[in-house]
Parts: sequence; structure tokens; C-alpha cells
Amino acid sequence: MLVYPQETIKRHTLADTVHEKLRGLLIAGALAPGEKLTLRGLAEQFGTSVMPVREAVSRLSAEGGLIMLSNRTVRVSCPNAKAFAELIRIRCALEGLATEVACKSISAAKIQRIRQAVTRFEKQGNKPRPNPTLLSHTNRDLHFTLYRAAQMPRLLEMIESLWVQVAPAISLTLRHATRGVIQWDAFDHHARLLESLIARDAARARQAIVGDIRSTGAFILKTGILDNFDLNEGPLTAQSLRAPRVRRL
Repeated sequence: MLVYPQETIKRHTLADTVHEKLRGLLIAGALAPGEKLTLRGLAEQFGTSVMPVREAVSRLSAEGGLIMLSNRTVRVSCPNAKAFAELIRIRCALEGLATEVACKSISAAKIQRIRQAVTRFEKQGNKPRPNPTLLSHTNRDLHFTLYRAAQMPRLLEMIESLWVQVAPAISLTLRHATRGVIQWDAFDHHARLLESLIARDAARARQAIVGDIRSTGAFILKTGILDNFDLNEGPLTAQSLRAPRVRRL
């Protein structure tokens, strides 16, 4: 039986905790593409030393969520247009599978939670000045309540890894969306998803979630935001988006 020093165990536990929290921020879209982070700043934020933060950043860099530049500056990563399009295709396959499986066994309580998320998303989106942070969090809760219901932990882990890479860009476009430049196609996709879950129509539920993913991805690609993104130029903002030719989400 191997016995590890207490300090090693504690540092490993802290690194896992920091990784989970920082990963959660990325999935929630709380960090903008290109946003600058520092190891010391993150350590202060999470109340730890720099060592577990460095380990967490290294793991998230491997997942594609963060990138360490040559000057050791840490920035939130962002896929280019080609990579983003590929990620969307993979998301459709994996999240479509999770939805189809979940639909067959999801509990009434979880359907109710999804119903509440759908209602909150639409209510917030219809406000004259929607809160993009609330929209982003509600959208995440809706999706992951559904995916967890599939009870496939390995599949969920893969989906989370995809969101680590794409969620910052999606959150940014939601901020762009609140300026009234798009039509809320997401409302229709969410409504069809909820109807399908209630009816236990797995195929239709899968179509609804895939439609939601594709329309969001198409909107992001049409903005051109990913075409010339340079991490060295700092974080992207909603003002840096150009209106798409087809204004849809």
C-alpha cells in the first residue's frame, strides 16, 4: 500500500477543486474569449496557493479551454471558425445522443426543471434589456439537466469538454443577441424539446436539441467573430461582433 505525504494529497485535492470551479466558469460562459487571467489572481480568487492553480490551468489548457502564451500569460481560448464548425458537428452527435437516451427515462421532476428553465429563458429573452449572464446560465442549466438525465457519465464528461471550448463564444453572442440583432429561434427549439420530452418522443427531442445547437452555431459563424480572432489583442466583446447576414440564433 502506497502512502503519500499529506501535503501531496492536499495539493491534489485543491487542484481538483480549482479545476472544477474554473472549468465551471468556462462552461457557464462567465469568461470572455481572449480574456486575460493570471495565476496569482486566480489563486487569490479561489483562496489557494499558485501551485494548484497552475495544475488546474495546465489541465484546462489540455482540454482546449485555456491557453498559455509565450510570455506565460493565460488567456481564455477560442476556436477558429473551422474548428468551431467541427465542434458543432460533434456536439450535435453527442448531445443528440444524450437527449435521445434521456428522453426515455427522464423523471417528471427533471422535466419540470427543464420547463422552468425554458420559461426563464424566454421571459428573460423577451425583456427590452435582457440580462445576458442570466440567459447564459439558464441555457446551461436547461441543457445539462437534460444531459445528466441520460445517466451516462462518460458521455457527460465528453459533452462538458466540448462546452469548455465553445461556451465563451456562445455566451458572447448571447450578449450580442440582447442588443436585438437576432430572432430568438432558440425559443422554438426549446418549446419543441419540452413537448417532445413530455410525449417521450426521443427522435423529436433529439431533432430539437440538434436544431438548437446548429442554429446557434450558424449564427456565431455568420457574425465573423471567429475569422480573425487574435488572442494577443485581448478579450472579444459584444461590440466586436458584426451583424450576421442571416440574423438567427
